[in-house]
Amino acid sequence: MPSTHVSEYEQQRLDNIRQNRELLVSLNLIGDTHDYSTSAADTSAHVTGRRQIVKEKKTQRKTSDAEASGDEAEWGGTKRPRSRITAQPSRRSKRLRGESAEPTTPAEDLVIETGDIRGLLSEASLHFTGPVLDSAIRVNGHYTGWVEPAVQERLGLESNSTAAWESQGGGKFSFKDPLGTGKRITKKSVPSGQSVAKYVASKLLKKNPNAYFYRHTEPGVVQWTGDWTDEERDVFLNVAREFGCGDKWGLFSTYIPHRVGYQCSNYYRQYVIPAGWIIDDNYQIDSTGHAVYVGKHKRSN
Repeated sequence: MPSTHVSEYEQQRLDNIRQNRELLVSLNLIGDTHDYSTSAADTSAHVTGRRQIVKEKKTQRKTSDAEASGDEAEWGGTKRPRSRITAQPSRRSKRLRGESAEPTTPAEDLVIETGDIRGLLSEASLHFTGPVLDSAIRVNGHYTGWVEPAVQERLGLESNSTAAWESQGGGKFSFKDPLGTGKRITKKSVPSGQSVAKYVASKLLKKNPNAYFYRHTEPGVVQWTGDWTDEERDVFLNVAREFGCGDKWGLFSTYIPHRVGYQCSNYYRQYVIPAGWIIDDNYQIDSTGHAVYVGKHKRSN
């Protein structure tokens, strides 16, 4: 039988309730219809009963978990296996399967011995067939043009990089001080949500158009993303045929509306070179058909 013992705290709570109710009755705000003679016992029994229910539920849950923890469970006097998800066989290499690996080629042996991967690369003249080579555009990795004439006129840009730089204050160029102001640009000086590189480029439209157009389209022109169209590809190849390509991608991109310099650079490396549309001796082709840059690593402003 549940105990009717009431704690000191519970008794104080009931006394407070009684006093408050007596005050309300004296003010004729409520009727005196409550019997306090059994309040403590009823409350204690109610609390104790709830605790007993909770305890019984915990016991049932522990019992259920214990029965389910074995590999088999009692079922109608017999035992049945617990249902399990069948593990799918994992893929194993030839070494783990105990089979001999494919023999390495002489070129691969040389790479293992020297650490030089050039033995796995091939020049375009060896990788592509005759018809591809015959129609390919050949460049030396340098763009010799300037901003597309119509864009230059619309934006009022100078006719060459030196004039553009000097007309906007000049200064010594460095990648730590790309604005040529003598002040280093830090993340704290850049508007929230914008990278330092893109912020700096946005300030160089007239002073360093190559830097500006590498990350920005012409003001008011929406930048496109996604696959390139056939028309864009044809423009790309025509510009490369006339001015070369391989650096100064910001200037190069001014001939292709809606694209910026880094998009042209990525398109060149990922699609143009592997397709054999342009032959650039700064790139070689690996065994998977990807372009690998093997030229000198230098930066141009």
